[in-house]
Amino acid sequence: MFSCSVKILNKKDFHRTRTVCSNWYVVSATCKRTLYPWRIQLRKNSSLLYDPEDDDKIQEFEHPELDLSEYSTTKTYCIAVSSNCLLVADLRLNFNLLNVFTRDKIHLPPLELSFFGIEQDDDYLEEWEYYFDCGDMVSGLAVVWINERTRDYVVAWACKRNFLFMFKKGDEAWRKNLQGTKCKDVAFKDNKLYVFTLDNYIKILDFSGDFPRESLENPYLNHRFTFEMARTESIWKRRLLVTNKGEVMVIQSSKVCKEKYVFQIFKMDFESGKWERVDSLGDEMLIFGHGVTVRTSVDDGGSIFFVGDDLWLDQKHCGVFHLATSTVTWSEQIGDAYSEIPRWFFPGYA
Repeated sequence: MFSCSVKILNKKDFHRTRTVCSNWYVVSATCKRTLYPWRIQLRKNSSLLYDPEDDDKIQEFEHPELDLSEYSTTKTYCIAVSSNCLLVADLRLNFNLLNVFTRDKIHLPPLELSFFGIEQDDDYLEEWEYYFDCGDMVSGLAVVWINERTRDYVVAWACKRNFLFMFKKGDEAWRKNLQGTKCKDVAFKDNKLYVFTLDNYIKILDFSGDFPRESLENPYLNHRFTFEMARTESIWKRRLLVTNKGEVMVIQSSKVCKEKYVFQIFKMDFESGKWERVDSLGDEMLIFGHGVTVRTSVDDGGSIFFVGDDLWLDQKHCGVFHLATSTVTWSEQIGDAYSEIPRWFFPGYA
């Protein structure tokens, strides 16, 4: 076994070599590299990657099998990102995992429209589009986890917050679980799917066995998330996050006064069972909506990377919220204003 330097390979080839075989993956793990988020911007049949440590140098990857054009009847939506993979789906509910660097594609079975009481006949697509509404597809209420070495993966997607569907490598069809539970957000870590319900409870599904089962070891189950909001505060979005240590937290974007927009983080005090506001993530950072934190080499209180209108209405750029100072650093718009808002992602980190 030997170690290597990240300077030997450019970053695109580095991520490609990790997929060659298990030995190459192990060797690549010895390379010293700093985890930091990139930006990815989707175009009609390609993706643009921005590496912030390379002066936002743009790399373009062609995806001719995708159709991301705005008015296409076969338009594909990117609904989640994990490691080097995009979870994409079209209005016919065909789901695929696409590796940004290698263009490898994993086909998932389509969802049966019978789940929604819709018969698949000649007129089903028009009925489905009316029922579905494109906004639900791109709402971001999905999570994907993939292991680059073993190619194991788990996908969860909530449609219209009423239906939670899951698929694990090796399954023959999608599973529908938590009957009657309306879902606000999902996160996946260490073989567990964390579900933030619409009435602010947290359920945990264990994926370690052949079938996902609701975990009996859930200290959050009977402790509904609540907090006292000041009269000057307004909540915009609320999501779930799981730290490296496995702590479950709730994060929300809020307006706390006339022109002050912030992210607020809450965790449960196990002695009292009450949720309390915390001011720091320590040496961890988070992409809002990804559900899990990533460890950094600097303890600066933590940073939250967000896109579009995660923070408040009518935002079109990426930004970073610094918890220690409650300030925002905006990323500059690079190139033309393409139709898709850029996303943050951590290459090689699931």
